[in-house]
Amino acid sequence: MKRLLPAALTGLVVVGTLAWTLIPLVWMISASVKTDLQLYLRPPRWIVPPVFDSYRKVLFEIPFGAYFLNSMVIAAGTTAGAIMLGCTAAYGFSRFAFPGAGTVRFLILLTRMIPRIALVVPYFLMMLRFGMLDTHAGLILAYVAFALPFTVWLMIGFFDEVPRDIEEAAFVDGCSRLRAFRDVVLPLAAPGLVVTSIFAFLLSWNEFLFALILSGVHSKTLPVVIAGFNTDVGPLYNTMSAAATLVMVPTVILTLVLQRHVVRGLTLGAVKG
Repeated sequence: MKRLLPAALTGLVVVGTLAWTLIPLVWMISASVKTDLQLYLRPPRWIVPPVFDSYRKVLFEIPFGAYFLNSMVIAAGTTAGAIMLGCTAAYGFSRFAFPGAGTVRFLILLTRMIPRIALVVPYFLMMLRFGMLDTHAGLILAYVAFALPFTVWLMIGFFDEVPRDIEEAAFVDGCSRLRAFRDVVLPLAAPGLVVTSIFAFLLSWNEFLFALILSGVHSKTLPVVIAGFNTDVGPLYNTMSAAATLVMVPTVILTLVLQRHVVRGLTLGAVKG
């Protein structure tokens, strides 16, 4: 009896958390295959014959492919930039002691505490000054700046878990510091790289505020497109839900493909042999 009670409480918490998380997703997917009449029925009907007219509108009545490509290019560029800059900075913090290192690390973390909306006007003016409004590069630079603090702090922990003896053995074999970092440390920290890459990708893939302000006709991303279905006659919930479902697919596929590395990355260092 004493063992059943904690198990029952754990199960209740898990079921409640899953319900809280999944019910909005179920409603979104359900709304995407309903007509306007079915969507506003009272009481609501969860199971109805699916109608895919909303997906047809999203895929063929707007240049969805171009917007998808914009989001993919920007997300991939953000991920690559954050990983390249963040990993080198994190490796420096992990392996080299220098005066003020703690202060610098704190200042990097401090940038995460600044409300994003306070940075909209400065970023807009900078991009306007350098002619980078409505460009992929402008959004990538902004998103890399947002992803870097998290990338640096997360990768410091993963690099700390890589034994220094392995690097010293590489030095003895004639490797330079850069080659040891590239060929020895990074492969051993691969699970951390995967986790960090996913977070950086999701940050840019789902970001709305800066995409709304800094993008335009040529660099509009999918979150801005979804918001555009809120028209003057009211939100087009079924079309908006269809677009949101399509936007969710790449991230789900990415997470499933990299699931093994994600689990290893999240648990790396939890148990020491």
